[in-house]
Amino acid sequence: MYKSAGRLVHLDGELVPYEEAKVHILTPAVKYGASVFEGICGYATRDGGGVNIFRLREHLIRLQQSMHILRYDRTYSLEELTEVVLDTVRANDVRTDSHIRLQAHVLGEGLMGACGPVGLSCTVSPRESRAIEDRTKRAQVTSWRRIDDASMPPRVKAAANYHNGRLGTVQARADGYDEPIFLTQAGKVSESGGACLFILRDGVPITPSVTQGILESVTRDTMLRIFAEVLERRAAEREIDRTELYIADEAFLCGSAYEVSPVVNVDGMDVGAGGIGEITRAVWDTYEAVVRGATNVDPAWLTPVFDD
Repeated sequence: MYKSAGRLVHLDGELVPYEEAKVHILTPAVKYGASVFEGICGYATRDGGGVNIFRLREHLIRLQQSMHILRYDRTYSLEELTEVVLDTVRANDVRTDSHIRLQAHVLGEGLMGACGPVGLSCTVSPRESRAIEDRTKRAQVTSWRRIDDASMPPRVKAAANYHNGRLGTVQARADGYDEPIFLTQAGKVSESGGACLFILRDGVPITPSVTQGILESVTRDTMLRIFAEVLERRAAEREIDRTELYIADEAFLCGSAYEVSPVVNVDGMDVGAGGIGEITRAVWDTYEAVVRGATNVDPAWLTPVFDD
């Protein structure tokens, strides 16, 4: 899906060659997973005349919130973070679809409680576009439970949190599936290893609420807006029982990297007819149009990269 990263990496205020972008193995970022990040997507416009970053401001606000909750010694302004992202994409002259990783991590040789010094890095990798037919997933309800706000708050986009998702993902793939679906400690549906979940029942979109152990996803919010403003279907945000997955008409995962990925089977049982549902396809078509500037849902969602 992703090609090799761009040749220049933004590291602590400087653009350095990819091979020189390093941190020491004794940093809290390495020893304790003391890093937070954002995965952000850039999209070439349909006419080939430009590149926009999708919902950059919302991603940067979430990064600031993650740093605040983890009590980092330093935060960065929206203006500083925006400049780092744009400088990285421009320096690498990436004019195709891309994946941008912006990360804030704890450096030095501190112990577990260290909150600084804080380093900042940004990379950009060209990304291949895929048709929705190439995105279908077979999912397994994993035996691992989702972390919650009382232990490892999921609304913090921390690298350490992804060990939970990784455990479920490794299990699902060992068992012949593509993706895990996690349940909360109370046994309600949460999300997958790295994406939020929507199901459709009788034409009504349903997604777990933000108190169900999910990341407060930028893409999930986009889907809520698309359903309400374009498809004229107001989504319900509520608890979802495991068995609702088996009787849903349609289901899909969504996230910056996943975009819209139809779930066609759960635990060996087909979801609906076992293919891409009509509403899921409509969501994908709308999303593709929005990120490429072909529709005017919210112009503020698109940040142009190049002036020419």
